[in-house]
Amino acid sequence: MDLDTFARAALACYFTFIAVFYTAKLIALRARTGRAHVVVGARGSAQRKGRDTFNAFRLAIWAVCVVRVPYPELDAWLGRFEPLYVAPVIATGLALLLVSQALTVYTHSYMADDWMSGTGDGGPRRLITGGPFGVMRHPLFVAIGVGQLGLFLALPSLFTLVSLVVGAAVIANQARIEDRALERRFGGEWRAYAARVPALAMPRPFRRRLSG
Repeated sequence: MDLDTFARAALACYFTFIAVFYTAKLIALRARTGRAHVVVGARGSAQRKGRDTFNAFRLAIWAVCVVRVPYPELDAWLGRFEPLYVAPVIATGLALLLVSQALTVYTHSYMADDWMSGTGDGGPRRLITGGPFGVMRHPLFVAIGVGQLGLFLALPSLFTLVSLVVGAAVIANQARIEDRALERRFGGEWRAYAARVPALAMPRPFRRRLSG
C-alpha cells in the first residue's frame, strides 16, 4: 500500500473514531452522572456561535475524509497544495494526529466525569489544577490545535488551511470564554492558578525543570 492510499484510509478512520469516541463518552457520562456534559450556550451567544461553527467544520472534515477514500478525485475540489503533498509532510501530519489523540484521551481520562464540553451555570464543580492542567490551562484545546495542524499537513489544501485558521480562532475565543467563567465561579482560587499556569504554554518552573 502506498502512502497516499494509507493516508486516505487513516484520516477516514481517525475522524470516524473521534466521532464515535465523543458520542460514546457523552452517553456513558450521562448514564453515570445523570446530567448533560455538553453546554451549547444561549442562542446568539459567542459560545453558541463558536460551537456551531466548529461542529460544522468537524462534520465537513469527517465527510471529506471519508469520501476521499472511494473518490480520490475529490482532491481536485479541495485546492490541494501539490508541493506540500509529499511523504515527509504527510507522515508528519499523521504523527501529529496521533499526538493529538493521545493528549486528548489522557486529559479526558484525567478529568473523568468532571469533563464538560463548553461552560455554563451548572459547572464545573471543582477547579482541576493537576496533571496536564498543571502545565497549561487548556490542554484539550492544545490537543485539538495539534490535530488541526496535523490534518493540514496530512492533507495540505485550501480546505484544511481554512479549517485550521477557523479552528484556531474558535479555540482562542472559547478559551477566553471559559477563563472568564472559571474566574466568576472560583474567584481568587482561579486567579492564583492563572497567575502561575499559562493558557496554552508551559509555565516557567516547568521549563526550568526541563532545561535542568
